Amino acid sequence: MSNKRWKTGLLLSAASTAVLLSGCSGNKTDAGGTEAQQGAKPMTLKMIRYEHPSQALKQNTPVLKEIAKQTGVTLQVEGVPQSNYKDKKQVLIGTNNIPDVILVDQNDIFQYAKTGIFLNISDYLDQAPNLKKRLQDNPETNKLLIDGKLYGFPITAQNQLSAGKAPMIRTDLLKKHNLKTPATYDELYATLKQLKAAYPDSTPWTARGMGSILDAVAYGMGSGYGMYFDPDVKGGSYVYGTNKPEFKEVLAYLNKLYAEKLLDPDFAVNTQQKWAEKLSTGKAFFYFDNNTFAVNYNQAMQKDNPEAKLDLIPYLGNGKGSIRGFAYPKAGWISELYAVSSKVKDPAAIVKFYDWLYSEEGTLVANFGVRGETFDIANGKPKLLDAVIDKYKTAADPARAMLSELGAGYLTIAPHVDETPIIQVSDPDLVRWGEQIDKDPGSKIRAPSLKPPFTDEENEQIKQITSKLSPILADVLKFIMGAKPLGEFDAFVKALNDNGVPQLETIYNTAMSRVKR
Repeated sequence: MSNKRWKTGLLLSAASTAVLLSGCSGNKTDAGGTEAQQGAKPMTLKMIRYEHPSQALKQNTPVLKEIAKQTGVTLQVEGVPQSNYKDKKQVLIGTNNIPDVILVDQNDIFQYAKTGIFLNISDYLDQAPNLKKRLQDNPETNKLLIDGKLYGFPITAQNQLSAGKAPMIRTDLLKKHNLKTPATYDELYATLKQLKAAYPDSTPWTARGMGSILDAVAYGMGSGYGMYFDPDVKGGSYVYGTNKPEFKEVLAYLNKLYAEKLLDPDFAVNTQQKWAEKLSTGKAFFYFDNNTFAVNYNQAMQKDNPEAKLDLIPYLGNGKGSIRGFAYPKAGWISELYAVSSKVKDPAAIVKFYDWLYSEEGTLVANFGVRGETFDIANGKPKLLDAVIDKYKTAADPARAMLSELGAGYLTIAPHVDETPIIQVSDPDLVRWGEQIDKDPGSKIRAPSLKPPFTDEENEQIKQITSKLSPILADVLKFIMGAKPLGEFDAFVKALNDNGVPQLETIYNTAMSRVKR
């Protein structure tokens, strides 16, 4: 799909023009208005979604205007700060007062679809060939089905920039002190120890919370943290990593780093802001997390030290002689869906409208804006105009600033995301890192985007088991910090097993076995 050539025209198909019908919901604000491009009556859709702190949601953007011009559909998008969105969403769903379209996640679908609050999209799939194609290209969307039915439009993607929780190190310091790039976890320890000796006041490795470090490091070392999908177990199975013998090695490794002050003493309580400050000011030299953050940290450091650079290194080899990398899935953001209220007056019209957004024509508009004004077609592919790229290149975050003003991409209204615009305006390092992750043998197999679809009974069992495991898991931090000796690891494992870990693994893998592959 990512290599498919784009159509050069923004032609609205006859099927798509059928969406240009009268209003959809009881909250409809457009009682008439001018006739749309194809001579049909316009409609207005009210949508609510979270507003990401790095990309403001704006009204009357080029994308929204072009959508109205192409389809006759006016989208009124209400943005709620991401920090408050979950609460707002729960109130709307709980009072059965959602707008025409609402951004939800997999958990919302599992919890509320059977109440009848969301439109059953499957009843209209015969009228949505583009959506059907996106679903077929992303078979993992089968995990979103409730009794074989789809209750929302999943956010799929193409030309997605690869990223992951990856090893990022100050390569300028490696060069300055004639240190080789670490290739294994043992070599990483030795390198950080040498950097600590050179900079006694430093915190070589920092992290933004315990969970953000344990999943990636445990997986890389051949183990796992909590429930995770392991491609090396029985051809691919869900495994609870924390009670396995291999996890003791992870704890021992991190305990050694912590004891020698190579690991940030505040790693478990760091906020994103504190973590970023340590990396941006050069107080820390290494992190194992989202590689894309390093672009901003490098910009901050290079104001005072042009040579300073956090750079991606290959995923590290573990004691088993293998390389496992925590690369993010390349299936879009299918855990998030645009659900439609079951109260809308013309559900078929809305489904056909979204089907247009999943088409190549709709994808162009939702991600690039207006042909001739913000982008054009070059050699059969879309390209942002140079004037657009130049306008945002000096912004702190060029991609997000551009997408915010255009009203384009994942964090606005696009159900099928094309990240080509981000690639075209981003720091070259971001693109290079993505290509490097794609080629890294450690990222050959990536974790699933979605957890399996559980029954109501399974969800209740999971809730009961995890509530019993939660206080036991507090010992993980104690092991790392040395407050609890690793000699007590076997007792820790027994407590986890006695409180339901084997049953939890069975529930996950049983649910997975029901998914159509």
